[in-house]
Amino acid sequence: MTTLASSRTPNQPMVHPGPVAARRVDAVGVMASDLVITLEPGQEVEATLCAAVAAAGYDGAWVDVSGLHADPFAFVMPAASPDGTRVAWYSDTYAPEGETHVDAGGITVGHYNGGSFTHCHGLWTSQSGTTLGHMLAPVCTVSRAVSVKATGFNGGRFERLPDPETCFELFRACPTETEVDAPDAVIMTLRPNTDLCGSIEEVAASYGISNGEIFGLGSVNGALFRDAAPMNSAITEFIITTGTLTDGKASITLSAVDVQQDIFTGRIEKGDAAVSITAEIILRGHSPE
Repeated sequence: MTTLASSRTPNQPMVHPGPVAARRVDAVGVMASDLVITLEPGQEVEATLCAAVAAAGYDGAWVDVSGLHADPFAFVMPAASPDGTRVAWYSDTYAPEGETHVDAGGITVGHYNGGSFTHCHGLWTSQSGTTLGHMLAPVCTVSRAVSVKATGFNGGRFERLPDPETCFELFRACPTETEVDAPDAVIMTLRPNTDLCGSIEEVAASYGISNGEIFGLGSVNGALFRDAAPMNSAITEFIITTGTLTDGKASITLSAVDVQQDIFTGRIEKGDAAVSITAEIILRGHSPE
């Protein structure tokens, strides 16, 4: 049967203002384990998550914040660059009135300027409706008690660093001083025009991982979904809602928003979506069932 993706043409590669970096993927082998974090009303989201990850002794983490309620809540969405110095920028800040519920969301807990830092994309619902974007976690406050699941890891972390190619400051997967003899997971960052699923498959193979779960967020230059109409915009933000590596093959279902603030959801495989600006990915290996 012909899939929807097979009859579509991908977008032209992104052209960023800076010099193209020679290394297109940064990957670090890590040891990963489960962590449950309890959030209480009145706690600030970023500070509480960062403190919990540090207290548990991890270098970094991926936190699934689906089910979180927050008030106040604030976010931005992808937008065109106002001055042309980059290919994209952020919208004005949205701050819905009342409580916001995170329907699906993930937070990368990383490092910046000597302290903890987060990056969050998600799909949420407020009195204004349902939308997708980039949560401003430092100004979001928990409004209902909730326990969220996280994957903590040691041996590497996401460092926010200047990126000359895109003229942004972006998370980059970097090793830490923690020694890891036999990594069971990989954190990675992907640069523009790298194939999302294809790059994950290549990294997985290099670490001997054939099966696992894929978590992450970022931006893609359109997407040729296998089970939905294509997303054409090159300026987007996405969150992986389900990602699996099976016998070395990556399959990802993601939700994304474009500059028109339209939301797309669909499944992609190798060749269906290339990175627009960046992608932060956590691959956690496991034995086949």
